[in-house]
Amino acid sequence: MYQSTWCAFRVDEVELPGGAKIEYGVLESGGFAAVVPVTGGGDLVLVRQWRQPLGAFTLELPSGGVDAGEKPERAARRELFEETGYRAERLEHLVSVHTSTGRSTEVCHLFRCAAVRDERGPRPEPTEFIRVVELPFGEALQMVSEGGITDAATVIGLLLSTAGGASGGGLH
Repeated sequence: MYQSTWCAFRVDEVELPGGAKIEYGVLESGGFAAVVPVTGGGDLVLVRQWRQPLGAFTLELPSGGVDAGEKPERAARRELFEETGYRAERLEHLVSVHTSTGRSTEVCHLFRCAAVRDERGPRPEPTEFIRVVELPFGEALQMVSEGGITDAATVIGLLLSTAGGASGGGLH
């Protein structure tokens, strides 16, 4: 088994429902929280962040790992502040989804909030290369449609926020 701060990889010996026996690789993760932060003026706060698996910068929601024993709501608030310098007001849970059921145990906890600037931040971690990007919500949705935003958590978060979210109703 491989293990790091962010994840672990294990190989299971399994017998499939049809009787075949195989080795099956599973990426283990404590999950992460992502937040759809909307400013008082209706802009969406995103981050342009380096993603090593893609070898590129992506435009996505502020997000980060849920630490052992930590509530996802706390992780969402922490990551929003650390990555953007905003704090969350009226944080609302949208949905929790498995990110890749055939490969990983990872769960993404999606939230939305009213974003209020906090002059004490941002405070990105040394391993993060981030630039805050504020866009009109409609422009971000257009980028989803055109393939400019491809991060799954971001796409789901934006679409759910547009549709009123799992619990219905908007922030403003």
